[in-house]
Amino acid sequence: MKKILFISTRYPFPIFGGDKLRAFDILNFLSKKHEVDLVCLGNKNSIYNKNISFCKNIKVFHLNIFSSIINILLSFLRLEPLQNGYYFSNEMKNYINSVQSKYDTIICHLLRSSQYMPEEFKGIKILESTDLLSSNYRQTINELSFFNPLKYIYILEKLLVVNHEKKIFQKFKKIVFVSKVDSQNIKDKVSKNNKIYTIGNKIELNSAVFKFKKNNNKIIFIGNIKYLPNKLACKDFLKNVLKKINLKYPKIKFHIIGDISFLDKIIFERNNNVVIHGKIKNLKNIINNSICGLCNVTISTGFQNKVLSYMSFGIPALLSKNSFINTNFKKNKEVLVFKNNEELIKKIFYLKESKIKANQISKNSKLAIKKKYNADKILSKYNKII
Repeated sequence: MKKILFISTRYPFPIFGGDKLRAFDILNFLSKKHEVDLVCLGNKNSIYNKNISFCKNIKVFHLNIFSSIINILLSFLRLEPLQNGYYFSNEMKNYINSVQSKYDTIICHLLRSSQYMPEEFKGIKILESTDLLSSNYRQTINELSFFNPLKYIYILEKLLVVNHEKKIFQKFKKIVFVSKVDSQNIKDKVSKNNKIYTIGNKIELNSAVFKFKKNNNKIIFIGNIKYLPNKLACKDFLKNVLKKINLKYPKIKFHIIGDISFLDKIIFERNNNVVIHGKIKNLKNIINNSICGLCNVTISTGFQNKVLSYMSFGIPALLSKNSFINTNFKKNKEVLVFKNNEELIKKIFYLKESKIKANQISKNSKLAIKKKYNADKILSKYNKII
């Protein structure tokens, strides 16, 4: 049994968003055979410990908005990512430095947590990078309009992140990514002494929910809509796809499941065929009578947890070409893939009208999840690197 310290900039519960799910699953898995402590940032009014009681000790620190603003400016002057400043707590850093000698392994979750790794720590240093952040920003910049001020903030942050990645990756001998694509893309940024690991996400199989019916009229999108790639994907579907679908099938509605801002909720609901569900714990009732699950993101690094969620319920998954690159599923057998919105519409109609094809994709997707994403099989790789 090893003593492990897991450092995160977000408390991993409730589980809304891929980064929280990733942290929760790793903590849960490692706690079965090892002694795991969690140190993280969180909200003052949240209730802690109850839902992740498998951790031996949990220490939560709180950010002050005024301190965060000052730290963002200091990060900029040091030519470090602005997010480092936003997520920096001097109190948390001092605490980690004071207890680091108790642990055999320290895991930093996401690039912004790497600033908390003690320089003098002698044990195993693991960066759970999950995704390659610089790649995410590059794609985001390409998608944003020149008239959108966010584009220029992302350009600045990308430049800072690229330099920071090169520096930080040298400090960690073990770096973990979810997808093989990101693992390959990082190889030119690290020395031969670094060891890069691809450890995918796990998913639990759900009792079969998908049933082909002529009156299935739901297109499902699961994701944190406060995350820009998901927000842009939903906007594009509403603007360029849903109206064309409704010309033929006026009863088909777009169901969005996940955390969403009040303003975006108002904007999206201007369309009568959009249903916003917000954060939902139990998906079974909502995803009944669905045609497919949609992953039309054009900004895609790492693996999309939404795809695993669809497939675990047997819902046929429709993936953009960018999303499909990061998977190891079989095209047109386990998932359907589209290159553009015209292809997307055709495939939605196909699943709406073809019982044989819809049931075939549903069956194959469940089998693929069972075979490739067994929880113990996927995360067992972590036991080999700690």
